[in-house]
Amino acid sequence: MEVNISNLSIMYNIKNLDESFLRKNLLKKIFLKTKKTNGQFLALQNINFKLAKGDRLGIIGANGSGKSTLIKCLANILNPTESSNKKVDGKFLPIIEPWALAEPTDSVLNNIILIGLLLGFKKKYIEENVQKILKFSELEQHKNFQFSSLSTGMKMRLIFAIVFLLKTEIFFIDEFLTTGDEKFREKGFNHLIKQSQDNIIVLCSHEREIIKIFCNKILVLNHGKQEFFGDINEGFKIYDEIILNNN
Repeated sequence: MEVNISNLSIMYNIKNLDESFLRKNLLKKIFLKTKKTNGQFLALQNINFKLAKGDRLGIIGANGSGKSTLIKCLANILNPTESSNKKVDGKFLPIIEPWALAEPTDSVLNNIILIGLLLGFKKKYIEENVQKILKFSELEQHKNFQFSSLSTGMKMRLIFAIVFLLKTEIFFIDEFLTTGDEKFREKGFNHLIKQSQDNIIVLCSHEREIIKIFCNKILVLNHGKQEFFGDINEGFKIYDEIILNNN
């Protein structure tokens, strides 16, 4: 099991750049600090890191630094440039807006099955874990309720339980752990830490305390470029310098 990234870059095409003066100038402002080619820009440039079993990587950077782009590339949602080398060895699960998989008018019980299937798990395996998911999410008394009738906190508990109790080897997580009530988040973190010796977890977050507590490595991004990969404390020093210089 490993994630091995070498010289990973992602190029976006800018279409219809000259459609209007306003659009052209807005695009120039957005991508001012990004290397441009003819009608294209590099969203990520030369990203390099390697993770092994038990590693928990926190990705941090300002808005627009490329965090979500990198997660989507790791999860095969976006394609890297031909010169990139990407190896993801192991069964992986991308956790990117997972609440969008739910069917609002169906029951909690049926949504456990539906979301599990959409995430790529076998129906029999999901059914074997239904009671465990209901118990972990504290929704045993709500299994026949419509998903739409649940509070936001209840919905997040259910999604969290489905995602993390259906076992996989590698998790790619985009901000998901920053949501939900504090007590349940702590419960979820404790569960992940307990099982993470057998997993690789890559987590995007703006919250440094989550990364400090949960991760053992950090990747610092700045305008699509890799500024640092390695020790958590050293990474945050570099991140703070970037924030100071950009203000």
